[in-house]
Amino acid sequence: MLIPSVSFSQKTVKSKGTAQVEFPDNITRQDVKKQAEELATIDALERAFGRVVIQGNTTYLSNVQTGKQTETKSVFNTIANTSVKGEVVNVLNVEFTDLTGTRTIEGKKESFVEIKCDIEIEAREVTSPPINFTAFTLNCTNERCKTTEFKVDDPLYMYFSSPVSGYISIFLDEEGLTQCLYPYNTMPAEFEGGVPVGADKKYILFSEKPEFNYFPGKKYLSGPYLLYTTNARSINRLFIIFSKTPLNKPSLSEVKKVEGGYTLPKSLHSEDFQRWLNKYRSYEKANVEVDYIDITITK
Repeated sequence: MLIPSVSFSQKTVKSKGTAQVEFPDNITRQDVKKQAEELATIDALERAFGRVVIQGNTTYLSNVQTGKQTETKSVFNTIANTSVKGEVVNVLNVEFTDLTGTRTIEGKKESFVEIKCDIEIEAREVTSPPINFTAFTLNCTNERCKTTEFKVDDPLYMYFSSPVSGYISIFLDEEGLTQCLYPYNTMPAEFEGGVPVGADKKYILFSEKPEFNYFPGKKYLSGPYLLYTTNARSINRLFIIFSKTPLNKPSLSEVKKVEGGYTLPKSLHSEDFQRWLNKYRSYEKANVEVDYIDITITK
């Protein structure tokens, strides 16, 4: 069964953070102090659990002291529009200090004030619930065709099954762009937040065969997705998103037609997709599960 909420590790740690925010005339002291405290809290959480770094189609946790990065599928919290890997259990101490200084702008000296916040918190790391659905890639519509190794012009199919009902969306990341494979481009707006799936039912997706059409009387796909690369070998990443309720999807480009008469699915830049996904999971921890599959394509 799906875990109803994000599970947290029981161990807590103490961490200190600091931040400085300029105090201009047009913003209240209270607002500046709030901003400084949020940034100091982020600093403390990053020192304790690592800094979230998005590069291409991947999210990493970077050790603040060493800079070492580790790829992660983690769920995050969001503070001040920033993804963090922990949550505050208790604020142990917070202090604010006014700092004054001068700077030269266009040859003129100007005075300015910054508010510094030093904070000490007790925090715990956010841990992710296990993936409770099953998904894998195929090169034919039989479950025995499970593979992650493909050749150019091979069809791509996906097996999917979940113990509970919900909605799925599938994205493929390739060379800096993340394309929406499911829902299909031809599906109406009612499916844009994900395609409904039933509990304990096996699905073979991306096939135009009648036995794999889960919408009787309607045909949304004219043929399978064919894989292509200009390189001798490339690695693409598939993101499978399962949600209890329809997603608020990211902003996508229009469908594109390319040489040879092929049509590319709607897409967005890889890093924009990662930012959307991390933020969405931050606010929908109990409702969204995400897994990814790396596939290789060779000529």
